[in-house]
Amino acid sequence: MILTISKERLFKPEFNGNRKEAETDQVVVHYRTPTIAIKNRLTPRNDTKAITTKDGLIDHLEINLELNDNDMLKEMLINIDNLSYKDDSGVEVKIRNVTELNNAPLEFDSLRKEIITEFRKALNEADINEKN
Repeated sequence: MILTISKERLFKPEFNGNRKEAETDQVVVHYRTPTIAIKNRLTPRNDTKAITTKDGLIDHLEINLELNDNDMLKEMLINIDNLSYKDDSGVEVKIRNVTELNNAPLEFDSLRKEIITEFRKALNEADINEKN
């Protein structure tokens, strides 16, 4: 059996009415197709501790989930098309990669969160679509 799977996927965020824009003006996020190795590296690990009393009874549990959104962005984001802003001096600043997205003004935080949500969805829905 041979499956044809692209190494790259595209995502058009809803950020700032993006999907209503003309096709040529839409922000497009290019990202790596998740692999098993990527999923293993980015799947949250939980650390559970049972806190006991002096009598040895469990008082409560502490669960620590480690989610690192920046690691996910660095691992999966290839580039971003058609995204920029003008600073107060009128200079256009392009946002094309993780570093530029993280250094963008706070107005782009909702876009960053939307991209991370899409990446998590891609990691969790990696089932093969079987067509007969």
